[in-house]
Amino acid sequence: MLMAESNNLKLDQHRVKKALIDKCIKGIPRTSKIFMIGLALVIAASGYGYNKWLATTTKTEYPTATVGKGPITDFIEATGTLSAIKISAMGFKNDDTIIAINVASGDKVVKGQILAQQDPAALQSALQQAQSSVDQDDINLKSATLNYETNRKNYERQQELFKAGAISQTDLETAQDALTKSEWDVATAKTKLVNDQAKVAEAQADLAGATMVAPFDGIIGVVNGQVGQLNGINSSTSTLLTVLSEELQLSALINEADIGRIKVGQDVEFTASAYPAITFKGKVLRVTPEASTVSNVQYYPVLISCEDPEHKLLSGMSVSANIIIARKSEALTVSMMAVSYAETYAKTNPSGAAKSNLQSSVPAAPIQPGNNNSATMNQEGTSSVVLVLENNQPTVKNVVLGLSDGSYYEVISGLAEGDKVILGSSTATASSGTSSSSSTAATRKNNPAGGGMGGPPPGM
Repeated sequence: MLMAESNNLKLDQHRVKKALIDKCIKGIPRTSKIFMIGLALVIAASGYGYNKWLATTTKTEYPTATVGKGPITDFIEATGTLSAIKISAMGFKNDDTIIAINVASGDKVVKGQILAQQDPAALQSALQQAQSSVDQDDINLKSATLNYETNRKNYERQQELFKAGAISQTDLETAQDALTKSEWDVATAKTKLVNDQAKVAEAQADLAGATMVAPFDGIIGVVNGQVGQLNGINSSTSTLLTVLSEELQLSALINEADIGRIKVGQDVEFTASAYPAITFKGKVLRVTPEASTVSNVQYYPVLISCEDPEHKLLSGMSVSANIIIARKSEALTVSMMAVSYAETYAKTNPSGAAKSNLQSSVPAAPIQPGNNNSATMNQEGTSSVVLVLENNQPTVKNVVLGLSDGSYYEVISGLAEGDKVILGSSTATASSGTSSSSSTAATRKNNPAGGGMGGPPPGM
């Protein structure tokens, strides 16, 4: 009975509340009802979004590289062409028929070796005629000398007779004139003899020139003729063949921005496309002080020796050379990507850089990444920054950099072997079984120097 009364009481209370609510709702204007319904929907959506946000996880990953020791070389890149130290373009002086060519392109020759010959008949005849003239001149000179001696003795006798009063002044003058004329005859004979002797020497040289000999040990470059053709200074092809020394040299062009770092005696390493796996060596021999202009850029020719004991290289080959400025066999090194990325971070996040007591977010004179050849450093090195991963968080550190090889910097101070330096960043987001990421590997492929890769680390 009591339970039934209690249930009836609860039912009456429920009916009373429902009646009151219905009365309140009916008393609310229509516009207010619409506003209340919209507010309820916004609150419900916000709650749903908050729950989804709590279910979303974001994780920042930092690709790193370990600071280690190894060799590093500062160098200047250059391209150039190989050429023979000695080159002799040879041809016959006199136009005549070639009767022999004893060599072909690529043949090795030694100094004095007979390479080719002309028909010597005409030259031999010219030499004989010149020699005959010399022989006749010699006879004429002897005759003139004998005549001079006779006139000299006659003049001396005439002087004695004139003093004794035996002859007249006219007789003495006649004897003196004869002596003077004989002196002139001797001088003329001597002059003619000298001239004809020169002709003999020239004819001998022409005859010798009909036989072409190697001027030095070397190799035959090209042969531009054949037996039976005419060759000489007046022929269409005056150069019959070329002789090249097997010793080569490299001529390279250096940009004016780098020429100040080139010194005579510096080591050079170079490769040729014909032998990509072989590194050849040489030394800087000469720096030409006068520039050549190529595409409005000033370049200075630099002459480099070539060590090629096996004679693999050939004249005319194009090569890529590295002129060694400085080299260390064991140095602490850091990737240039890490330096470039940290400098980008320091520029865009000065507050984050200040947390690590960074004196300057941007170095006054940073080494240019990518082409170390343009970097200018003092003996103390150049100040810069890197990001070191400590407790899975990036920390900015000051460093002093030294040599650079285009991929790595020498670390003079600021890092220790084994430190993990950050190369970039990638952010992975996962929600409800899906994920998205920013690929650092792709960025590194497109920007090998690492400049500004991936932007600064988030959350710093």
